[in-house]
Amino acid sequence: MRQPIRLNSEPKPRISPFLDDTLEAPTTPIHIPQSRPRFGPDTSGGRGSSAAVRAILVALLVILLAMLGYLLSLSSHPSITNLSPNPGSTSDPGVVTVEAQVDAAKPIESVTLTVDGVRQTPAVQTLGDRSWVVRFQSVLAKGTHRAEIDVRDVKGNHQTQSWSFQASGPRISPSIAFSDPPSNATVPEGLLMIHAIVQSDTDISTAKLTVNGQEISAKLSPMTTTPVSDNLDTSQASVWSVESQHDFSAGTYTARLLATDQQGDQTTTEWNFTVSDNASAIDARYFASANLYVTGPFLKFWQANQGPTVFGDPVSPQFTDANGTVVQYFEYARFEIGKNGDVSLGLLGDEAIGSTQPSVDKPDGFNGRYFASTGHTLAGKFEDFWNANGGLKIFGYPISEVLDQNGTKVQYFERARFELSKDSSGNTVVKLTPLGAQIWQSKQSSPPS
Repeated sequence: MRQPIRLNSEPKPRISPFLDDTLEAPTTPIHIPQSRPRFGPDTSGGRGSSAAVRAILVALLVILLAMLGYLLSLSSHPSITNLSPNPGSTSDPGVVTVEAQVDAAKPIESVTLTVDGVRQTPAVQTLGDRSWVVRFQSVLAKGTHRAEIDVRDVKGNHQTQSWSFQASGPRISPSIAFSDPPSNATVPEGLLMIHAIVQSDTDISTAKLTVNGQEISAKLSPMTTTPVSDNLDTSQASVWSVESQHDFSAGTYTARLLATDQQGDQTTTEWNFTVSDNASAIDARYFASANLYVTGPFLKFWQANQGPTVFGDPVSPQFTDANGTVVQYFEYARFEIGKNGDVSLGLLGDEAIGSTQPSVDKPDGFNGRYFASTGHTLAGKFEDFWNANGGLKIFGYPISEVLDQNGTKVQYFERARFELSKDSSGNTVVKLTPLGAQIWQSKQSSPPS
C-alpha cells in the first residue's frame, strides 16, 4: 500500500513569482552549485547596485560643486600675470620696462607699483573690459631689483604679486648732443654763452666746464621740453642743459665739458672757437636777448638786409625740419636754405592768413601799385614801408587788401604781415607782426603728429 506524500508544515519557499503557490517543494534540499564569476553586464537588476551608483554620483556632484565654489571664490579676486622682466631674469642695458597684466571681474579701484620699495607712478593701458597692462619704465642701476604690484577692485578684493630680477645698468654713457659757440666759429668780442646739451639714460649728477683749462661756473639743469637740434637722440630718457655766460676778449679758446651721470658713467667733449675784433672775420653772433646764436649764411643774410628792423632777433636755433630743409625762426621771418645753398624766406604770410583772399580789379585812377599776379593793391604807408625795406625780395607780393582786424589796419604779404600803429609821439607808423615768433611758438606747443 503506497504511503501518502507528507507536506512540510513550514512555509514553502517561493522560487519565482511565476511559480504556482500550490507546488510542493521536495523534502530533500536541492544543492545549487556556485556559479563562476560572470564578466558581462549585471542583468539581475539588483536594487543594491543601483543605490550604490546613485550614492557615488551624489558624492561626485558634491565634490564638483565644492570645487566650482572654490574656483568662483578665486575668480572674484584680481589676477596678476605676464610679469616683465621675467622673475629671475636679467634685463638688457638701458631702460627697463617693469610691467604686468591685470585681469579682474570688477572695476579696478587702485593699482600700486613699487620698485625696490619706492612707490612709482605707472602707466595703465586698457586691453579689454576687464584687462589692463600696468607699465613703468626707468633706467635702473646694475644689480638685483624687486618689483611689487598690488591691485584692489571696487569690492575691496585685492591681489599682490612681487618678483625679483637683475638689471644691467645704463645702456650707454652720457652724450654731448650740442654745443655753443659752434665749433670752430669766430665770434665778436663781448658777452658769450658757453652752452651744451647732454643726453643720458639717467640723470646727470655733475658737469665740469673748463675754458683753456680753467674751470668756470656753469648752471646744470634738466630740460622739460626736448630742444631742437639735429644731433639729439630722441630715445634717450634725460636731457640736460649746461650753460655759462662770460665776457671774452680777442683770442682762441678751447671749451671742455665733463659730464657724469648717477651711475658714474662719464663722457667728455672739447670744441674750439675764436673771438675776434675784426668784423669781416665774424661768422657767428650771440644774441643775449634770445640766448641763441646765428651763424654762417643765415648771419650774412641777416646782416645784409637790415636784420634788426626787418627780421628781428632769432627765436629758435638753426635746425633741419621734417622736410629736410635747414631753417631758423626770427621774430618776423623764417630763414631757409634751399637746394641751391642760397638763403630764402619762408611764406609766413601765406601760413598766417590761412586762406586765399578774393582778388580785385585795379581801381580807376589808383595812385598805388597793382599786382596782377595776385590781384591785390599796395598803397600809402604800407607801400612806402615795402619799398624802403626790401620790397618783393623780402616781403613778396601782397596777398590781401588792407583789412580791419580787431580794430587794426593790416595787410598780408607772402612772407609778412604789415600793421598800422601809433608811435610814442602819436604818429602813424608801419610795424611788422611777429609772425615768426607766433608760428614758432605754435609749433612748440602743438603735440607731435
